[in-house]
Amino acid sequence: MPQPEGQNMINESALLESQSLRNSVLERTDVLDRVKALSLLPDGMHVTTAMVAAYFEVTVEALRALVQDHRTELENNGYHVWQVRD
Repeated sequence: MPQPEGQNMINESALLESQSLRNSVLERTDVLDRVKALSLLPDGMHVTTAMVAAYFEVTVEALRALVQDHRTELENNGYHVWQVRD
């Protein structure tokens, strides 16, 4: 039976509020490709802040605010900022 619009198998609101629920689905990166492909840098592993913002259709500023609010959780899940030097 199809789910009503705005509802997925995991309630989006619960996912936003619960770190333990987010941790339980952390490895489900396969679902991202079903939505649309994430463009990667030539190394095939990394992305820029602008690339992530474009993927989620948010501004870079919104993404930076989210990172600021959840930095510890993101770092525990492998988030790392690389600086490009000229």
